[in-house]
Amino acid sequence: MIELRSPANLTQYEWRGLGLPFNLADGHAHQLQDSAQREIVRRLPTIFADGERTRQADLEATYREAFYRLAGQHSALGRATLLCTSASQAIDLIACALARRGMSVTLLEPCFDNLATLLQRRQVRLAPVNEAALAPGRIAATVAGLRTDALFLTLPNNPTGFSLDPSVFEHLAHRCAAEGIVLIVDCTFRFFDARPAWDQYEILARSGVRFICVEDTGKTWPTLELKCGMLAASPELYPALVEPHNDMLLNVSPFVLRLLVEYLADSEQRGLDRTVRRHTRVNRAALREAMAGSILVPDGRSPEISVEWVRVEGAALTGREVVDVLAAAGIGALPGENFFWNEPGRGARHLRFALARDPVMFRSACLRLREVLGTLDGAR
Repeated sequence: MIELRSPANLTQYEWRGLGLPFNLADGHAHQLQDSAQREIVRRLPTIFADGERTRQADLEATYREAFYRLAGQHSALGRATLLCTSASQAIDLIACALARRGMSVTLLEPCFDNLATLLQRRQVRLAPVNEAALAPGRIAATVAGLRTDALFLTLPNNPTGFSLDPSVFEHLAHRCAAEGIVLIVDCTFRFFDARPAWDQYEILARSGVRFICVEDTGKTWPTLELKCGMLAASPELYPALVEPHNDMLLNVSPFVLRLLVEYLADSEQRGLDRTVRRHTRVNRAALREAMAGSILVPDGRSPEISVEWVRVEGAALTGREVVDVLAAAGIGALPGENFFWNEPGRGARHLRFALARDPVMFRSACLRLREVLGTLDGAR
């Protein structure tokens, strides 16, 4: 077995994946443009010129309207929203605001590890909560038992696909309001939820809970990292986000906003199933076919989110060891341990593959994966 030095965090694993022939590590959108999207690219000079001529405020208003309309979040349209260059920047702004107020956070586990490190870097005290504690019958007791000022969830959750139904989400919002808990929701994978859209912002407003929501486009459309994150908050918390936002950013590029509106409009016209989820479904089927009968078993809760959470079964290998073996064979993936930011051992038998990729490349990656897994049968 070839041994590699394991990176320290998930972003470093993603950097390693960028240099491999088959990068299935980072969850960003790397699928190729389809014919309609290539038409958007063909019109880049016109889009750039429009960005030059249009007022920034008008571009931002058009972007917000297009985003929230596609997302089915109609109650957010009249709400003040801060634009950011990425979801990570938005989360750092949240951490700044929380730290300034001396607030502590209960953070979902597992989740992508930079959520925890961004909060900890700003000296925000953290406590964990697992997905099982958010089952419908346990929410009231979970919220009542929190010993922090805020509850931070990612819905749908990366890496597992865990999410909440509208009625459960509403129950959670009302319980947080009753207990005086701020509810923070990272919605950056929202467009992979194939259920009929429901208005989270309407539920949040009706519940009276203090809240912050993070939105993003970087996981959804193949725009070569040209993306826009957003922060929306209840009136009590919004001013606390504005000050650090002013220190960090004047505005998101007008070209980026104008470009993203084109992708949003295209997905609204043709549907998210055709423009976003199609590659994920094809690639998930190919991956599961490649893993069939091997030491890797699907362990996610959602058939839609653009990553596959996988369990190592019947083998002496850990997920991290499998990830390193795959990297030596040219395949990038992420180990499960790092997603468990509080108790890494709970993820020792897991790894994660990204699915937002060109299906032709992904099929080749699956053929290589099948070969590698065949060599690991003896590790059972």
